[in-house]
Amino acid sequence: MRNKSTDLEKLAAKLDISPSMHKYAVDRYKGIADYLKEQGIKADFYPQGSFRTGTVVRPLKDGKDADFDIDVVCELLVDSESITPKDVKLSVGEALQSNKVYSDKMRPEDERCWTLEYADLSDGVGLIMDVVPCAHENNRKILLLKSLHVPQEFAEQAVAITEKQDDGNYQWQASNPGGYGDWFDNINRPFLERNLKNRKQQFLNENRALFDYAASVEDVPDYYIHSPLQRAIQLLKRHRDIFYSRSDQTNSLRPASVIITTLAAQIAQHASVIELEDLLPYIVNGFADYSALLQGRRPFNEAYGERKAYIERQNQRWQILNPVNPKDNYADSWTDDTAKMFFKWVAAAKTDLGDPTPVLEQKYLAGLQRGLGTSYVNETLKPYTPSGSSVISSHSEPQPLSHPTKPWGRG
Repeated sequence: MRNKSTDLEKLAAKLDISPSMHKYAVDRYKGIADYLKEQGIKADFYPQGSFRTGTVVRPLKDGKDADFDIDVVCELLVDSESITPKDVKLSVGEALQSNKVYSDKMRPEDERCWTLEYADLSDGVGLIMDVVPCAHENNRKILLLKSLHVPQEFAEQAVAITEKQDDGNYQWQASNPGGYGDWFDNINRPFLERNLKNRKQQFLNENRALFDYAASVEDVPDYYIHSPLQRAIQLLKRHRDIFYSRSDQTNSLRPASVIITTLAAQIAQHASVIELEDLLPYIVNGFADYSALLQGRRPFNEAYGERKAYIERQNQRWQILNPVNPKDNYADSWTDDTAKMFFKWVAAAKTDLGDPTPVLEQKYLAGLQRGLGTSYVNETLKPYTPSGSSVISSHSEPQPLSHPTKPWGRG
């Protein structure tokens, strides 16, 4: 019988950015920070989004795996009330454009970021780095977050990012990638710490080239190690990409990654299980519980006081709140059609990924192929039938999927 946790770990790891490319990305944005400092621009650089939470998934484009997309915050060491959003955005952009090393890699100005392309770094895989200029949020906005019961250690990391309007003017948008990252870490910590030292030793043994000769386990950063929660989120994001590429060609109903990450973390904190093969169905079932809202009923776990309402529907308006900014509703653009498609996806994920005991191997593998992609599963797991022939699947490969709009102001 196959070990489901081992299979799922292999599948998620194949989606992930490689340790060498991760190091390359960190070295690149640290280099940008040093260069901007030389130009008189003092800023803190740090990752945001999936790069920060350790849930990066290689995206699909034209039905194939595409370049990794990495988001990096460039927080100028000024208050948003002492500088304009235009000055923040253009000071960073003009400095980068004045250096040929960066200007040759830059795309035209994006609404909220400057994008640099590092093409074909390894086996045809490249790196797209979005640099998001911002300023520290003003004290008035931070006090407002605290009044909404956002913990101080999260609220004080709030920033104001720049947004270029269609008329050419710039405005501030609230965001808090650092606070969101720390919020996620707090929930992820118990899952990450399980057997952490042994997993770091294994990583060190397999990736000696990334470290000094005398490096020990203590020299391996946590961000190189992935917890069952992080792996579950990566697999759900992959399943979403496959499902919506077949069901929503316009990509208009596809849930943002921050929604999946937020809900998965909120549900996982109530789990008594920690193994990936148990945690993944626990999270999927937690998602599915909220489908009761479509019929005007309260979710079972919420109704019996077992957990908070992480998804709400009030007055025909859907709500999934940012945990570090309750005024930010991740589902503000959702309609009932969006919600119906979301729960249709959840039902498919429950069918494909939700069986914790794969007694029938062919049925189990067929679910993985259907949900995650046939060639991807076959190449990763190399599954075979008892007779020795490869498992055959009639499931179609994913159709072209355009890059989703990024929730820059979120998390």
